[in-house]
Amino acid sequence: MAPALTPGDRLLVRKLKRPSKRLVGRIVVALDPRNEATLVIKRLVSIDGDSFELLGDNPDASTDSRTIGRFPNALLAGEVVYRYHPLGSAGRVR
Repeated sequence: MAPALTPGDRLLVRKLKRPSKRLVGRIVVALDPRNEATLVIKRLVSIDGDSFELLGDNPDASTDSRTIGRFPNALLAGEVVYRYHPLGSAGRVR
């Protein structure tokens, strides 16, 4: 998710039950449909009925809906709201 997030960032995530239109453009956490034990952090770009589309900010290095396809709504885990580490980068995540 570079440049918005970098390896080693520690994040606060607000748990969500389902996607909503207000989340479009926000960074979210979802379960990977290929292996639900794995989480992915991507930008929510669209919601359509029972599924949503996620894209990474760095398309050349991102495995996202371009590769995986749309994510079922049930796989949405939460919205990234705050970065608390490293301290020099702490603050709200937009």
